Formats: sequence, structure tokens, C-alpha cells
Amino acid sequence: MNQRLAVSLATLLGWLLITLLGEQFGAGAHQALSETVSHGPGWPFVAAAAFVLAVVAWQRWRDIGLRDLPSARSLRLAWLPMVYIVGGFALSASLGLAPATVVLWVLVNTFLVGLSEELMFRGVLLQALRHTVSIWPAVALTTLAFGAVHSLNVFITGDLRGALIQSTAAALSGLFFIALRLRTGSLWPSIVIHGLWDCAAFLVVMSSSKDLAANAAPADAMSLAPILLVLPNALYGLWLMRHVSKLITTTENS
Repeated sequence: MNQRLAVSLATLLGWLLITLLGEQFGAGAHQALSETVSHGPGWPFVAAAAFVLAVVAWQRWRDIGLRDLPSARSLRLAWLPMVYIVGGFALSASLGLAPATVVLWVLVNTFLVGLSEELMFRGVLLQALRHTVSIWPAVALTTLAFGAVHSLNVFITGDLRGALIQSTAAALSGLFFIALRLRTGSLWPSIVIHGLWDCAAFLVVMSSSKDLAANAAPADAMSLAPILLVLPNALYGLWLMRHVSKLITTTENS
């Protein structure tokens, strides 16, 4: 194992401890993730992102993607998730938005989540793996790691089945975030899309919770919805990466 990968894995462990312990202490008893992001600033997300940034500065990693801004043309690659995001905001508005203060906290905290997770996975971990193995194993390992850490949300929510479903959905979403990172050459589009996606998802859940409770929809009927929802994004991400080996070679030689 090379030094960069070793430091990156140690950073991942520290990031996990900060995120999970911070959320657990802040939540107290088990509670839904929508509650975690809708009441006040998410200090664990801030601390985790700051920790990763500190490691990046210490190691002088200049290829994380924060210094590079995407071209306007490359931003068109995000059209598919943006359709979902706009639809999610529209649906939540039609169902009845939460109070403005709650919406603001959700927007702020989901951006912080996107920043923290993209820094750790599509920034630090992906780049470390790219210096260790070829691009497709790096993509696969980053995707599996991103999905796996979401299963640990069971310690926050107490819902194992929900955590495993979220883990699978996160892994599928991660494929698109990696594709966007590689195709645009910047981490910022992934951060923004990640944050907006989570924001729209939380607002829809919060707006529809009363309606779902009133209709008593069977849990099994909706259990696979998150996975089916993000599957097109995953397939689109794989399509965007169909020539990724040539793209990486061209970038490294330029």
C-alpha cells in the first residue's frame, strides 16, 4: 500500500468517527435523518469537511478538484439528475412545503453533506485509488465504500432495513457523481448536485409524510423506491464513463 492510500484510508476512518459520533451525540435517541438536517446547523458535517480539508492542505494534494472550475458546456452533463431535482422541489411545493426556516436548514445542511461526502469519496479516496490501481477498479472501490458507509446510518436511525436500502441507493448515486467528477474535471458539480439532490429528497419526504401516514401505504410497496429512483442516474453515469480510460490518459498527458 502506498503512502497516499494509507493516509486516505486513515482520513476516511477519522471522517467516519467525526460524522457518526457527531450525529449520534446531536440526535440523542434514534431519529429520522430528515429530523437531523432540519433543525439547526449540522456541526458534524462542518467538522468532517474541515477535517478532510485540513488533511488535503497538510498533504498538499492539488488534484482533489476544488481548484478546477468546470466549463459551462460540461455542466450540461448533469441534466438527468437536475430533472429529478426540479421535479422533487415541485412535488414538495405541491404537497405543502415545511416552514421557511426548516427549508433553509435542510438546504444548508444538505449542501454541507454534499461537500463533506464529495471531498472524502470523489476527492480524497478516488484520487488515492487512481494512484494505486487502474481507473475502473478505483471507480468500483470508491462506489462500494460510499455505499457501505451509508449502512452505518442504522446507528442513527435504528432502522437496519432502511439503512441497507439507503446504502444501495447511495452506491448507485455514487456512480453518477464519479462520472461527473471525471468528465468535468472538477469536484464542484458533484458537490452542488449531491446537495440539491439530498435537499429535494428530504423536502419530498417531509412534505408527504402526513399524506403517507393518512393513507397507511404498505412499507413493502415503497421500500425499493429509492433504489429504483436512482438507477437511471447510475446507468447514465456508466454511459458517461464508457470512454473513461481514454479520457484519463488524455488528461494525464495534457
